[in-house]
Amino acid sequence: MDVETNRQRAMERRDFDYYEARNRGCYRDVKSKDITSCKGNASILQRLRDQTWDTSLQVLTISEHYVYDNFVVGEGDDLGWLGYFIGKSKYLYDLRIKSWGEGENIEAFIEGINRNQSINSLHIGTDLRGVSFRNLRPFFRNNNNLYQLEFNFEVGLECAESIAFVLDENRCQSLESLRFEDCNLGEDGFAVIATALRTYPELEELHLQHNNIGLTGCTALADTLRGWGASNLKHLDLDGNGIDDQGLQTLAAGITNTKLEELYLSDNLITAVGLRSMSDYFQSESCCLKTLNVLRNDFGDEGAVALADILMGNKSLTSLHFISHQSGITNAGWAAFSKLLCDPASINSTYHSNHNIETIGDDEDDSTPLKIRQYLKLNANPHPAMNKILKSHPDLDMEPFFQCKLKLLPVVVDWFQCASSGMMSFQRQSLQ
Repeated sequence: MDVETNRQRAMERRDFDYYEARNRGCYRDVKSKDITSCKGNASILQRLRDQTWDTSLQVLTISEHYVYDNFVVGEGDDLGWLGYFIGKSKYLYDLRIKSWGEGENIEAFIEGINRNQSINSLHIGTDLRGVSFRNLRPFFRNNNNLYQLEFNFEVGLECAESIAFVLDENRCQSLESLRFEDCNLGEDGFAVIATALRTYPELEELHLQHNNIGLTGCTALADTLRGWGASNLKHLDLDGNGIDDQGLQTLAAGITNTKLEELYLSDNLITAVGLRSMSDYFQSESCCLKTLNVLRNDFGDEGAVALADILMGNKSLTSLHFISHQSGITNAGWAAFSKLLCDPASINSTYHSNHNIETIGDDEDDSTPLKIRQYLKLNANPHPAMNKILKSHPDLDMEPFFQCKLKLLPVVVDWFQCASSGMMSFQRQSLQ
């Protein structure tokens, strides 16, 4: 290859400087319609270019399907121009890459993105077509506004390693939400991602459903969560990941120090053994969990009994979601939940029952026994313990109170007044 050919190819290489020169200098009269495949795309480039006075374009989707404000990639679209104007934008907040279509110059597009500092939400729904994710390192290093990063495509091990490398090398302190949804990372791919997150205790949301993380992934995630110490994590979605009892036991040890409020474990392989492994977590005074989803796990009556046992004394959980016929729960399992909500063995047992949970099962599942639904309604109203005591123990023994003469009378009167107001509220809701 001669020197002249090398020089020509170097001149033809399109990088950020190439587009900068043509947008300013003698090429500043470049028309958007001449560098795009349709009027819609030309309009988007023009709006990005004119953001000095037009700041309306704040969300941009790159796809193959036309929707308003979508850049529909077609033949003739030079993605380098789109990347250039994105890099110059100060008002674009949300960028969603769903398809490259027939676009050209993806490397130049990525170089443009690397210059942007306004994007706070980045969604990548397609591979980078041969371009390494590592090419985005400057973006993560320079952008201090990114709070949400989302992947939604088949991520192979090599790509997972590139993503992990970028996250590990360029710690993005502003990142609050990370999504790997339906990426089929596998155990090894997820393990490298989880390990890279060990310096991200600021994360509040992890959406990791349908990645087949298995035991290896559970172990890596638990190690990361445990290493965070006190973290900000509130939402953890692990639906459809092939998690079995051993995996759940490993995870349970890792979430102890979190401020987790929502945990999703549907579509896994969890039985009563795994559920019981969460006992220490639910009995901990630091447990903040409000929602637990275990839909489509065949844990049966033994699992229902396990859940009832570990939730006795828990003060945080308000919603426990499953579908009874899919989980194999019969009357024996519902009896355990009934005792959890209102143990009639004694007044003291009733008082120490669970008065926090407002949902057990599925709101639209008619198979939930009437008594369970009534107890859950009581929990949603004021003074549930009082009302359960009155319903379960109608013949209260008042004789011990008389030994104190009238000293306890004001307390007793106040107690019954509170109970009466709670029952009235419950009756009004029942009539609605």
